[in-house]
Amino acid sequence: MMKIFLIASVFILSTFFTWNKLKTPEDERYKVVKSFSGIEIRSYENQIYASYIPNNSDNRSNSFKAVAGYIFGANDQEMKIAMTSPVVVKLHNDNEMAFVMPDDYKIIELPKPLNSQVKIYEEAASMKASLRFSGFSNNIRERNKIDQLKSILESNNISHNNDFEVLVYNAPYQFFFRRNEIIVTVNSFKVQQNIISETKKIYFGTGCFWCTEAVFEDATGVLNVQSGYSGGIIKNPTYSQVSKGQTDHAEVCEVTYDPSQITLDDLFELFFVSHDPTTQDRQGNDIGKHYRSIILYSSPEEERQARKVLLDMNQEVFDGQIVTEISPFEVFYSAENYHQNYYADNKYASYCRVVISPKVEKAKKKLSRLYK
Repeated sequence: MMKIFLIASVFILSTFFTWNKLKTPEDERYKVVKSFSGIEIRSYENQIYASYIPNNSDNRSNSFKAVAGYIFGANDQEMKIAMTSPVVVKLHNDNEMAFVMPDDYKIIELPKPLNSQVKIYEEAASMKASLRFSGFSNNIRERNKIDQLKSILESNNISHNNDFEVLVYNAPYQFFFRRNEIIVTVNSFKVQQNIISETKKIYFGTGCFWCTEAVFEDATGVLNVQSGYSGGIIKNPTYSQVSKGQTDHAEVCEVTYDPSQITLDDLFELFFVSHDPTTQDRQGNDIGKHYRSIILYSSPEEERQARKVLLDMNQEVFDGQIVTEISPFEVFYSAENYHQNYYADNKYASYCRVVISPKVEKAKKKLSRLYK
């Protein structure tokens, strides 16, 4: 009977996620203020929740069913409301489960739930720390990730409110490469809004984007690093298509940085130090056009600086052998969730230990001034 129940539950939840398409991309709900040590500090705007607190704090399935009923039309207007990602589980409040209402809804316009235990409320803007992890979640993994996030915050002298939440971004039936996050409100990380708005982005490819992300994410002044694809010929490529050479895309990282803390020349120098720019379409055993060395510029000034640094490096370090491509940036496609924060989540995997760790250590040794 238990197996039948589980199969039925998975079917119901998967059907719900298929029919009720996600309306608002999760990354539009916050701004990344800083990224370091595998975590992000985010600035969230006000959010409206539909939530349910189960009588039994372990019964998340009943919570999902109750809130999903409201979304499906169990309200005084029989209104169907578009679901957004992620689903929020507020561990600090007896496993309260909450759905974030789409941005175009106002709290006074939302229908009233027929279930009196489903509550609609607005949460004020806040600053939160986030730690991402993949795979299926459970109490033990969540506790371990909470302890990991606590440790990182404490080592950086960032206090928090101990209000830990689990964010689940993928459909419940997705067990592998499923995106989850642990987040907590932080109250000692102050960033002025004008500083956030002055951030810039640059796009680098140094071979495998796992390596690129690992090298850049801990540099002082780098706020966020996102792995993805650029420089190719098709829209919305998949990792399978790119790695098979079907798209001409390169594996690149979108590096968001604060120019008041780190200069573009510093980033270019880190780019050349972190990989071998003299091998055509290859980094070690990683072979293919998608592994090419590439800088994608977004302005004439970025192009000028990139070519100047390349010329200097060619003369002073690489004896005229650099094959790095310098091309105009057109569009960036974010890679699949399991590629993000890969090194931070898998430091003890063989590829990370053998390939990525030496590159990170080399960059931090040669350009120690760019790291804390």
